[in-house]
Amino acid sequence: MDDIVKAVEVFNKKGYKAICVDNAAPALKHVLNVISADDTVGMGGSVTLDQIGIVKALLERGNTIYSSAVARKLGNDPDEARLLAMGADVFLSSSNAVTLEGDLINIDAIGNRVAGMFYGPKKVVIVAGRNKITTNPHTAVLRIKKFASPQNTKRLGLDTPCAKTGKCTDCDSPQRICNVVTRIQYPPWGKEIHVVLIDEDYGF
Repeated sequence: MDDIVKAVEVFNKKGYKAICVDNAAPALKHVLNVISADDTVGMGGSVTLDQIGIVKALLERGNTIYSSAVARKLGNDPDEARLLAMGADVFLSSSNAVTLEGDLINIDAIGNRVAGMFYGPKKVVIVAGRNKITTNPHTAVLRIKKFASPQNTKRLGLDTPCAKTGKCTDCDSPQRICNVVTRIQYPPWGKEIHVVLIDEDYGF
């Protein structure tokens, strides 16, 4: 809990709107309060968001969600959903890592998820478990490449070395997902970024 409290203090000092919660229930409640019932919501792929039930809750409430995963389930074009997400009222995602220095560190395959965090929607909501907290950007990237990326490639059924071995080899596979690395140090001009840290482990 100490690291979460420290991270929240640093994020708020840097201009984010950060809170810490004990578990998924208050995290879900907070996100639903931040996102209005008539907001359109762009989303990046996220195991964390699936685990806390936010996608289901937003759809049941009637929010329109622009997400490649939701689009596939509805039989719609995932590429179109990715583009529409950039013009949504709110962008909702997790972060591959958050640092005690107040950074959001992410590695992406296409770039749409990270782009939505810093450009496009004026409001961004990031939800992350305590397992995503690292000391600094360097340890954050190490965590993502050694732990998160191999699990995500396996989850997605991709044919990469890390999906088979569980270890990053900094490959040049056509299905490599470590293509775009971003570090958000402060909220960009005109952007309201909410960070919700949960004192439990979620996602990769």
